[in-house]
Amino acid sequence: MPEYEFIVEERPGYVDAIVRGDRTEENTLRALKEVGDACRRLNRYEVLLELAFTGPSLDMTSILRVISDRSASGTRLRKLAYLESSPDKPGRAAFAETVALNRGVNVRNFTEREAAIRWLLESPIPEAE
Repeated sequence: MPEYEFIVEERPGYVDAIVRGDRTEENTLRALKEVGDACRRLNRYEVLLELAFTGPSLDMTSILRVISDRSASGTRLRKLAYLESSPDKPGRAAFAETVALNRGVNVRNFTEREAAIRWLLESPIPEAE
């Protein structure tokens, strides 16, 4: 069984989730499911997801599978800020972001925690009447 640790905290205005462990398709699916479960439980729909996985990047086919499996749940979130903090940084965050955006998930990649939090807490622009 791959190593895995999931930490979630409710912050003012968003859910803060940190996931550590081996970078595997199984762990990535598990992290996305647990984030969705935490958001529903806390009735929050803005989330900062920090992945601190180790190991080689998932291949593009695995990324497509993961996002295809979890994107329906992801569309229920108002905002998903993704922060890659893996020590070896081999993730394919830009590819995953594009795939998720194309499936209706409001996700944005960040390299700095503070910028991610600012984006999560921004008020939406009111629509023109």
